[in-house]
Amino acid sequence: MRTFLAAPPVSAFAMVMGLSGLSLSWTKFAHATQLTYAQNLSQVFGLLAATVFLVLILGLLRKLFQAPEKLVEEWNHPVKSAFFGAISVGICLLAAVAYPYSEQVAQIVWVVGATFHLFAMLAVLNAWVHRENLQAAHACPVWFIPAVGNVVVPLAGVKLGYIEVSWMFYSVGLIFWIVLLSLVMYRLMFVQPPLPDRLKPTIAIFLAPPTVAFSSWIALTGLTPGQALDPFGHILMGIAFFFTFFLITQFGRFAKLPFFMSWWAYSFPSAALTVATFNYALFVPAAIYIAYVSLCFTTILILGLFVRTLMAIHVKDPHWVD
Repeated sequence: MRTFLAAPPVSAFAMVMGLSGLSLSWTKFAHATQLTYAQNLSQVFGLLAATVFLVLILGLLRKLFQAPEKLVEEWNHPVKSAFFGAISVGICLLAAVAYPYSEQVAQIVWVVGATFHLFAMLAVLNAWVHRENLQAAHACPVWFIPAVGNVVVPLAGVKLGYIEVSWMFYSVGLIFWIVLLSLVMYRLMFVQPPLPDRLKPTIAIFLAPPTVAFSSWIALTGLTPGQALDPFGHILMGIAFFFTFFLITQFGRFAKLPFFMSWWAYSFPSAALTVATFNYALFVPAAIYIAYVSLCFTTILILGLFVRTLMAIHVKDPHWVD
């Protein structure tokens, strides 16, 4: 365990995204049901996400000073480099988690996260444009993290009053979602060899952009339950439900895979779907039952991933973190 914590892979920050998403899911459930225990669980998961973030960031700083070549290797990797965006996305999600408890703390965390994400996005985009060895075969759903992660920023940004900045991030996220969706689908359908087993779970990331985009859209447009959901909101949820059905058809393939860190790719998209369906239920009441099912599945999934991760760290499995 000490080995992992001393020099965690940058991909481990997907854990922060998943746990933060789980906290936000339970917050939505608490608002829908007014159950005290639901809000308490949201706090527990939020604190767990913050703790994991602090442990990982300290490990990353230690790696920076003691083995900077490892970080350089991850940055130069065509796939692993995209996970640097997971750090800033995780920070922005932690700001959304913190907002109900302390607006001041949330504002500090959000400003840090949004600023870092802007620089991370620019750095990753420059790397994609200027790397001479980048090929179509390197494209994979992980690339959505820094690019489409922009649509996460408004979740807390709107509540904190950063409306125009949130619109900017949202717009950039939507544009790159369209671009990368086309590129990644082309890679998956026409470029050989197929995704290696350790990257196949990242297909779940297809679910994240439309679900997060929907929740951010509701916040940005100020839609309330007394109003009708606009066409763009329906379009986003329609896409989200389609990718949900698509992932369900992949369950048999996923179940045969050994455990990798990439399994955490299931976590945040599942949580994002849960939050989105709770928001959707404000306009389409029947969707509340989908939200309840999604919450149960997401909770079991993420807690299972967390326990499985602790087991892998304990036995010092050298393969699951690559």
